[in-house]
Order: sequence, then structure tokens, then C-alpha cells
Amino acid sequence: MTDSSPVNFANQDLRNRSFYGQNLKGANFISCDLRGCDFSYAQLQGANFERVRIGQTKLKLVTAVAVAVGITLLDAHAISLMIFGILGVTPQESTLAYAIALYIILALAGVSAGVRGLMKTQSMLGRMVTAVSAAASGALLGFFYGGSTTNNNPQVATTAAIIAAVVGILASEKARGRFVVVAIAVAGAIAAYGFTFLAVGTSSAFLSVHKVSWGVLWSIVALSQIILTLRAFTVSFKEIRAACRTSFRGANLSNAKFEEVRLGNTDFSETL
Repeated sequence: MTDSSPVNFANQDLRNRSFYGQNLKGANFISCDLRGCDFSYAQLQGANFERVRIGQTKLKLVTAVAVAVGITLLDAHAISLMIFGILGVTPQESTLAYAIALYIILALAGVSAGVRGLMKTQSMLGRMVTAVSAAASGALLGFFYGGSTTNNNPQVATTAAIIAAVVGILASEKARGRFVVVAIAVAGAIAAYGFTFLAVGTSSAFLSVHKVSWGVLWSIVALSQIILTLRAFTVSFKEIRAACRTSFRGANLSNAKFEEVRLGNTDFSETL
């Protein structure tokens, strides 16, 4: 498609279609039903959206909620059991390395999930933070479910964690579906909550044995993580809403026409 031959979609029912990243300069969408369509990062200069219907659809709403609930159950089950499994571990125990690894991965997933909401999605830093969040969340799920399905075999669990981390990175970089974004955001938010719980528990443990310096340090970490966790959940709800409605996120809408259009339930974030 070229600029001299714009596409004509006039008077069509295009609900839930994806036009992610497409070149639609000058395209004609007059009187189309565009509810639930994804125009994220598309080139829409001069496109005509007169009298279109935009907003959310029930199908996408139900799907987004189902994805969010499914990821929440999987993540909450895995993270809660892993956290309770390392509480009270002493330096003399063989599971110390596992406990340290869980602290690190939970911290990466939890902190990055909160921080990613503070930057533009497609900026280099934003993409890096999202990739870290997706990789860490994937590693947690891979390790737990890989191990639990093989009688806690450490080699299988580690391999599954690596594979899941790679899948998470690829999903954050390559997948264009809005529901993948929802899954990454929700998984990161649950991990953030898990790290907050772990930080609070660690702080309490140090303070209870009068190791004040370590207790104060972990209290600061816990308080900081509470803020990031709230931010991560805010991002999750935002992504669930965005997945259900017409999205122009990051699209170039220069000279596009939106006459006689109700603009409710539409994502215009980061548009040009």
C-alpha cells in the first residue's frame, strides 16, 4: 500500500480487528464500527474517521478479565508457596542459594513492574524494563511449575525457568496482541506484591532479633516497594481497560478527521 492509493473501509463492521503498526495513511473509515480495534503505532496521517463507532466490546472485556484472573491465580499460587518455602531459611541450610535467587528474581520482577508505568511503552528504556519484568515473571512461573510437576527436580526447574524467561522476553518484544500486554502487566503486579510481602517479612525478622540496621534497611525497601506495587496494579488495570477498547496508542494521527465521533472508551496515549 502507498500513500497514493489509500484503503477504503467505509461502512464496514471492523470490530476487534488489529491494525497494529500498519501504514493506513489517508485510509477511509467513514461510518465504520471500530469498537475494540487496535490501531497501536499505526500510520494514520490524514485518515478519515467521520461518524465511526469506537469504544469497547464485551468479547474483549471478557477475554481481558479471563486472562487477568488466570495469570493472577497461577502467579499468586506459585509465588506464595515459594515465599513461604524460604521464610526462616538459615545460612547453614542447603536451600540458601534457592532463597537468594528467589529474592533477586522477585525484586527484578516487582521493581521493574512498578517502574515500567513511569515511562513510555515504546521508548528503549521502557522496552528494556518491560522485558526484564516479563523475563523475571516468566522465570518464577517456569521454576515453580517446572519443579512441581517433576517432583521438585532442580535441573528441570532451572531449565524451565530459563525457557520461560526467554519466552517472556520474546513475548514482550514480538507479540502484538493486547492480551499479551495484559498478561505481562498482571504477572508483574503479582510479583511486585510478592516482593513487598517478602520485604516486610524480612524487615520484621531482623527487627525481632534486634538487628536494627538490617531491619531499617529492609523497612525502607518495603515502603518503596509498596509504592511501586500500587503503581504496578494501576498499570495492570490500565492495560485491561486498554485491551477492551479502541486503541490508537502511539499512532500517528496527524490531520486525521474525527467529526461526529464520541471519543469515550478510547486510548489516545502517546499519539502523535
